[in-house]
Amino acid sequence: MMASPRLSAFVLLFFTQLKGHLADPPSGPQNLTCQTNLTKPATLHCRWTPGSDTLIPTSYTFHTEIRSQMVRYNYSIPPGVNNIIIPRTEFPLYNKIQVYVKAQNALGQVTTPPLLLDPMEAAKLDPPRIEKVKPEPRRYGCLMHSWSLCADQDWVMVRLEMELLLEPVDSTVSDEEKVRVRPVRNKKDVELCGLLHGTEYQARIRVRYRQSPWSEWSDQARGSTLEKAPMGHLDTWLKVSEGQSSAHNTAELVWKPSKQFRANGRTVYYVVSLAASKICVTRESHCTFKIPKGAQKVYLTAVNPAGRSRPTEVPVYTHRALLPVSSLRVLPHGDTELLVEWSSPPASSPIGYVLECRQQRDRGSSFVSFHLLDRNQSGASVSGGIEPYTPYEISVYPKYKDGVGLPRTETAYSRQKAPSTAPTPKLIKIWYSQAELSWDEIPVTQRNGIIQGYQVFYWDEHGDTKVIEVKATERRGVLKDLKPLTPYKAFIMVSTWGGSLNGSTVTLNTGSLDAFGIVLIGIPACVGITLVFIFILLTSLTKHEWLKRFLWPKIPDPANSSIRKWSTAELLQDTPPEKNSPEPGLVFLSHLSVVDLTEKKFLQNDKDHWLCHDSESHLHSSQSSSPFDSDGTGEPVPYATLVFSGPYQCQPPHPTYLRSESTQPLLEEEEPQSPMTFDSQPYENILVQGEDAEHVFSECEENAGLDKEERQLWVDFPLLNSLAMNEV
Repeated sequence: MMASPRLSAFVLLFFTQLKGHLADPPSGPQNLTCQTNLTKPATLHCRWTPGSDTLIPTSYTFHTEIRSQMVRYNYSIPPGVNNIIIPRTEFPLYNKIQVYVKAQNALGQVTTPPLLLDPMEAAKLDPPRIEKVKPEPRRYGCLMHSWSLCADQDWVMVRLEMELLLEPVDSTVSDEEKVRVRPVRNKKDVELCGLLHGTEYQARIRVRYRQSPWSEWSDQARGSTLEKAPMGHLDTWLKVSEGQSSAHNTAELVWKPSKQFRANGRTVYYVVSLAASKICVTRESHCTFKIPKGAQKVYLTAVNPAGRSRPTEVPVYTHRALLPVSSLRVLPHGDTELLVEWSSPPASSPIGYVLECRQQRDRGSSFVSFHLLDRNQSGASVSGGIEPYTPYEISVYPKYKDGVGLPRTETAYSRQKAPSTAPTPKLIKIWYSQAELSWDEIPVTQRNGIIQGYQVFYWDEHGDTKVIEVKATERRGVLKDLKPLTPYKAFIMVSTWGGSLNGSTVTLNTGSLDAFGIVLIGIPACVGITLVFIFILLTSLTKHEWLKRFLWPKIPDPANSSIRKWSTAELLQDTPPEKNSPEPGLVFLSHLSVVDLTEKKFLQNDKDHWLCHDSESHLHSSQSSSPFDSDGTGEPVPYATLVFSGPYQCQPPHPTYLRSESTQPLLEEEEPQSPMTFDSQPYENILVQGEDAEHVFSECEENAGLDKEERQLWVDFPLLNSLAMNEV
């Protein structure tokens, strides 16, 4: 029984220490704010941010204290709630009160810093109501605004602050002419001046009490200032082109308000006049009309119900084909803006530039805007009326003192994407191996970008796919290398810088090889064969010698021999010199061969063999005429063989000449006419010192008795007839 109290004390001490480690005292709430609602029933609404979780139960109470009355109120806050609404009976409007929040748990308590406030300065009024906006008589540029608070708050008129937001309804008014917010005094009727004449405005109002939060903006109300005659001049751009008539040109005039121009009216129209006659009346900002050739000026006037402006003089330039700018580049800058850059014309000094923007349409183009730029500018931006995926023509004109230069134009998009539609191929003609396709042009409004080109894909039933590239300016293509009697499928892919789109697929069937195809193949083949035959024929006629040498082996032809062209030095270069002779002997040979015999016996034993033959081989002795007689009456030149009995280095002084085996005749007409004369006879032995002259070439003794008929046969062989052999 004594152990039970000790155990209880130990358990109590353990849980107390455990709570000290796991739980914390409450943290004070943060960001206490209050706002008064004056709409019946009036209330005071306060909010705060609760502190961190303490892991043990924590209670919150809200306290208010009215110091002037020494009255206090306490409000218990349910768990998980961080706001409270106090009824109007428990707080004053124009007296200060103090409020705070207290948090308490088993480990302690904490309160927020007290908030001292005037419930009226914490009130957010309801949006006011604009009753009317109208101009006062003869008060140009002024508008009177009448307004009031709602019925529950119309008693609050002391120490109110008000803001008036006034904006022109016309969006073309420049930003510096827009009235944003103007504070006004606490009055039921507020007049605001310094506005544009004849301009419609929309007004909104908001109010607050001293430093209390602003109310929401009221509903808008509209009113217009009094009208006056237009003032200032207009910016103009006149383009003149040659007309169909010989007496008139076509002129297009566009204009826009300058910074000094004031329309001073809601309904303004414009009059274009030439001298005293009106040639165009419109409410638009552009006009196209006929102008007489030779006209130098036209006049533009703005008119409203209150009057008309002074005329703006527009010169008509006679020179319209001067130098353009050197280069032009257009770049996108966001979805609603284009950047334009250009280079000034070479060797010229323009006084300014005109930047023109037109929107391309399926039929022609529509004018968007123009800008008059200074001569020192080389770039500008176009932002008004620019939309993505829409084509625009950007043109730059240089202006000179006496005229306008030619334009340089580029097509541009602020953003591009794939075209909205793709062309469908149409079959024009198909052959057995080719097919010609065409397609329609994509409408301008559906291109969504600059067309880069077309690709035609086609394939057969086996999946053999081929592609042809077509330029963006062309709309026709030819499919080649097709197979006869084969079905093909094809489609067209069109591409821009923003993407690509495939068109519909069509089926093509090639035909068989018809008579026309055969003709197409046969005619070129026949023409080719004919050309080859003509070439061979011409070659054989002009190059027959070359063909003969190329096709047949070269056989020596004594009829075309060149022996008579040999010089004396060439004839003597192989003749061995004789001893004790001042000059070498002249030997005229058509062929010379050297035979080296190692033994004299061979020459002696075979002497009869070389000098004598059967009767069919005997030759008559040579005549004494020269082989180079020009008159053709001499004997032909004989062939001979020179035989030496020893080595070539030790030749005998007297060479031995043997007749040749040749049966070829030498033609007499080949002998050249030479001015040279020779003393020695052809193929004769030259006289040697100490010996009498003796013919080497002589007839064999057993053949000396040939009859005249047999000798006449040798006349047909002049070469062999000249080889008459005599004993040495």
